[in-house]
Formats: sequence, C-alpha cells, structure tokens
Amino acid sequence: MFIDYIYLLLIIIVICFIVFLIYLSYEYRTIECFDMPVVNTLSNINYNTYNVSEYNNAFDVSYNDLVTEIQNRDVSRDNLKNIQLYTKINQNLNDTNNLKTLKNNITPSQNIYPIDKLIKTIKSKYNSQYISTFSNDMKKYGIILNDKCLTVNGLCKDEFCMLDCQNNLYTSNSQKFNTNRINSKSDAATFMNVSTDKISSKNVYPFNIFTSLVNNNCLTISNDGITVENCNLNNIKQQWEISPDANICVLK
Repeated sequence: MFIDYIYLLLIIIVICFIVFLIYLSYEYRTIECFDMPVVNTLSNINYNTYNVSEYNNAFDVSYNDLVTEIQNRDVSRDNLKNIQLYTKINQNLNDTNNLKTLKNNITPSQNIYPIDKLIKTIKSKYNSQYISTFSNDMKKYGIILNDKCLTVNGLCKDEFCMLDCQNNLYTSNSQKFNTNRINSKSDAATFMNVSTDKISSKNVYPFNIFTSLVNNNCLTISNDGITVENCNLNNIKQQWEISPDANICVLK
C-alpha cells in the first residue's frame, strides 16, 4: 500500500515538472525582441578602409616630398661646393698665367755691375772660388794666381803657365783677358754664333766670360785648378761673377 503512494507521488512530480516546462516555454515566447548593437557595418568598414588608404597615400606623398627636398638640398650643397672649387681653380689659373706673364716680361738688368769701375775680383759660378784681377784698361784684365799672372803662350813652354805679372801699361797680350757680359740666352747664342736652342736652359744670367787676347780661349776653372779652354758658354766652369771690390783671396 505504501509503494502505491510513492508511485503516485512520482507521477505527480513528473506532471508538475512538465507543467513547469510548459510555463517556461510560454514565458520566453512573450519576451520582446531587442536589437543587438552592430559593431561595424560593411559600409563603415569600407569607409574606414578608404580613410586608411587615403592616409597612406598622404603619408607616401609627404615622405616622397621630404626625400625630394633632402636630395635637392644635397644637390644644391654639392653644386655650391663645385662652384666654389671652380672659382678657386680659375683664380689659380689666372694667378699662374699672371706669373708666367711677369716671368716672360722680366729681362735681365744690363747694368747691374757699375760699368765705370774696373773689375778687381771674379767669383766662379762653378765652385765659388774667388780670384783677383788687375787692369789698366776697362776691357783687358790680368788673372792673378799665387802672386803671379796667368800667361798664354808668350814665354810659356806649354799653352799657358804662371809668370810674373807685367805691370807696365804697354805689355804683350799674353797676360791679358778680354771680358764679355752675358745677360741672356740671346747674348750667349750670339757670342757662340749658334741658335738659342743650342744654349743650355740651366744657365743663370747674368755672368761674365774672360777670353785670352792671344787665342780667344776662355778662362776655365775646375777642381784641379785654372786652365784656358775653348769657349763653351753652356759650361758653368767658364761663367764668372764680377766685383769692383778687391779681394785678398787668390787661388792656391
């Protein structure tokens, strides 16, 4: 009898549960629908995509403009440097041309030596050796070596020798040397009777040469001493500086 009551109770519970479910189903049907907010519509997405593309294009344009401006500034700076360098080069070329013009216009002074004075000392351009001279004539000089005079022929057994100086006004030509002032390559070429291209570019002007009145050979100095040799104005051993001042130094 008791078991029947339990079954009956269970049937009642099941029925109540079913009723409850029906009730819930009815309640959900009566709930009003509400709109869910849309985060972003397709149109908005398209709009935003357009804006991003526009911003990208604007950025690209600005970036390209900036790069172009930087390149233009670099080019302008380089052009300015090139212009400055070009100006300096032209200035240097003008200075060089001016120097060349000045050099070409320079002519050796023809009267450095006082022409109204006798030569008393000569100095070799080869080894800077000083030699004393004497003369009673502006063009004719004796060469003094160890208190004797260089003599060409005369009483010499050889072509030249050292003899006592002839101090008289009227003497033989054996101890007399004529001098010529060489102021330029043209003078040297004229004296040697050759074209100027035969004259050494190493010559430093002016200088004097001394030629024997006996044989027209030139006074020449070397490390071995004094000689008289054929004239060659390209030979620095025959080139002399002159001075009106006496010098006690003579070739030993």
